[in-house]
Amino acid sequence: MTGLTVHIPTLETERLILRAPQMSDCEPMMDFMATERSKFVGGPKDRRDAMRGFGHIAGLWVTRGYSLFIGALKDSPDTPIGAFGPYYPLDWPELEFGWSIWDSDHEGHGLVTEALRTLIPWSWDKIGRDTAISFIDEGNARSIRVAKTLGACLDNEATRTANMSDGLFDDGEETDVLVYRHHKGALH
Repeated sequence: MTGLTVHIPTLETERLILRAPQMSDCEPMMDFMATERSKFVGGPKDRRDAMRGFGHIAGLWVTRGYSLFIGALKDSPDTPIGAFGPYYPLDWPELEFGWSIWDSDHEGHGLVTEALRTLIPWSWDKIGRDTAISFIDEGNARSIRVAKTLGACLDNEATRTANMSDGLFDDGEETDVLVYRHHKGALH
């Protein structure tokens, strides 16, 4: 039996390489997901759940033909710093542009915005859609700034829907998940 081949492109920005997930990326993601810093992306999670999340990201490349890219600094291409790009699990209402920085040393340097400025146009061309969302916890001021910088606008109707008791974000907390909408051509 031969292995399955899926073409996942490697994209570059000024400072980043955006590439396919590799097994060596799983450990850094599991480490991140075990911390309180992961609270805005469904964490903290135990190692088993984090490993399954990593497998989900990789598996979407096979089932959808696209998924999150793993980002690494050009001067350290084998050291992942986070995940960025299009994300569309089967239980999501629509395509999302998502991101996470796994080490706080890489926060606040504009790396998320830099990655998404490359990945959003790639996604429009690859996926053939002209709108996407970003789910952002109302307490995540940094991600709200990123979404606005990228040209996304708060979608009040989608926010209400996402916070209804349909189970998607009904985690028992009183904070809402905001929905920022990206439109093709609105990227700043």
